[in-house]
Amino acid sequence: MEDNMYEYKMQKENEEDEEEFPGEEDEEEEEVEEHVMSYACEDCDYRWEMSFESEEESEEMQFCPMCGSANTTQI
Repeated sequence: MEDNMYEYKMQKENEEDEEEFPGEEDEEEEEVEEHVMSYACEDCDYRWEMSFESEEESEEMQFCPMCGSANTTQI
C-alpha cells in the first residue's frame, strides 16, 4: 500500500513539473524576424553575411571584417 502511495505522489509531482506557467509559452513562440544581408569588400574582395533584427540596422555603413575598409557594397 505504501508503494502505491509513493508512486501516486511521484506521478503527481511529475505532472505538476510539466505544467507550464501562464505566459511562459508565449515567450518561447515569440520569434524575432532576422534580415540576412550579404556584403563584399571592394578593396580586398572579402565576402560575408550579417543578420539584423531590423531593416534600419542593415542600412548602416558596414566595415569589412577582414581589412576594415568602409568601401563595401551589399550584394
